[in-house]
Amino acid sequence: MENKITKRTDLLDRKGHVIKPGYATKMLYNYNKENIKAHPFALKEWDFYQIYCGDYILKMTIGNISYIANFSAELFNVTTKESYSFSRMKPLPLKSIVLPNDPEQPSLIRVEGKDYTMSFEVQKTHRQLKLTAKDDKIGAINIDIVLNNDITNEKMVIATPFAKKTKFYLNYKENYFGGKGIIAFGQRRIELDENSTAVLDWGRGVWPFSQEWFWGNGSAIIEGNHFGFNIGWGFGDLKNASENMFFWNGKAYKLGRLHTEIDTTDYMKPWKFRDEEGKFQFVMTPIYDQVTDTKVAFIQMYCHQLFGSFDGFVMLPDGKKVIINNLLAFCEHAKNRW
Repeated sequence: MENKITKRTDLLDRKGHVIKPGYATKMLYNYNKENIKAHPFALKEWDFYQIYCGDYILKMTIGNISYIANFSAELFNVTTKESYSFSRMKPLPLKSIVLPNDPEQPSLIRVEGKDYTMSFEVQKTHRQLKLTAKDDKIGAINIDIVLNNDITNEKMVIATPFAKKTKFYLNYKENYFGGKGIIAFGQRRIELDENSTAVLDWGRGVWPFSQEWFWGNGSAIIEGNHFGFNIGWGFGDLKNASENMFFWNGKAYKLGRLHTEIDTTDYMKPWKFRDEEGKFQFVMTPIYDQVTDTKVAFIQMYCHQLFGSFDGFVMLPDGKKVIINNLLAFCEHAKNRW
């Protein structure tokens, strides 16, 4: 059920259908968006980074869903609930904001307005995220951070079709370890260090207007080793590959389907995850539910993003069991109309 792509291939045929649904551990899909067969307003593209620094989480997004673009940064503390946010929207950007077609190649995205400048730059050895802005409530905002970028690290790449064949989702996720720089929202200043971790969620696709999903991710440095995981389900036709995978010292280990125990009537109860082969088993004890409920005209983005302590283990191919305790990570449940 897990179709691994090992050779470079175009994503879409001339009908706009995904040619080879499946997964890869590096970007082997050529995002040939000229073959998309959909209304111009249907295309959704985004680069999203989430950075962990102690109890602080920073989220940065440059996204273009064709009829509106969003540029945002948010800093919050999962223990004290202290939070700061900055967001600007641009109606009807269409093709005026061009996001790169390959997340692994050098690129620069830069957006600006009268009170802000924001950019994501990708180089072979690092990724630099910057924002300078002024906010009436917060004051000056200055973010300038560099994430280590080891191009040999394996990633989670998946091409997922939907029931309507001209709809698809090309997704790339990578966990990063270590960085440097500063995050300043007014008087609150945080410095990144080598113990910081991050995840990139790079998405390109044509989605149904209404969609629901679960997504979880986390990373940590465990006794000098780099560990990370990605889990996801609930969207599209996943019969050719799941989004479930864990990483150990730069290598990706594919997981099949997950058995989950989640009470969506009480998100603060423990969440349980285990795969079918006994290679991945965790319990998340939530400590913070970040609820998003954004409504703009006919658009609604609704999400419970649960941050908590992950406790469990993964099993390496050589039979070694890696025990993970007290890992700060998240799993979210989203219902979007966009």
